[in-house]
Amino acid sequence: MHSEHLRNVRLSWVAFGWFVGFSVASSLILVLAAVGIVGSGPLGDAVGVSVAVAVGWIAGGFLTGFKTAAAPILNGASMALFTFVAWFAINLVFGGLTTGAEAWEGITVRTAALALLVQGAAAIIGCWAGYRYAPLRVD
Repeated sequence: MHSEHLRNVRLSWVAFGWFVGFSVASSLILVLAAVGIVGSGPLGDAVGVSVAVAVGWIAGGFLTGFKTAAAPILNGASMALFTFVAWFAINLVFGGLTTGAEAWEGITVRTAALALLVQGAAAIIGCWAGYRYAPLRVD
């Protein structure tokens, strides 16, 4: 692809796509919890959350790829890396205020790495699909 240049990464659309992905994933997790899939056990939780995150970030990536019409891989990877920015900001502002514990203690490194991998792959797939369907592309 000729459009994979850093100048084609639009941080505003990356952040907006991340928020769309987060919103869709959160909504799906809520629906899966209402149906009883999430909360039924460790396997149901893992599968349900993984599917919800993948679907959410594919949707957010599709929107980002469609609107930017350039650099789908870089925009998708940037969406996944934006998770670190959001996580740091949320922990900086709200960390320890409500529970007295750090949010970093509630998730293992392996779980965080797998979640980031699922987010990154789904965002790149979504960005690529949105890029393919965009009416005007930057080459």
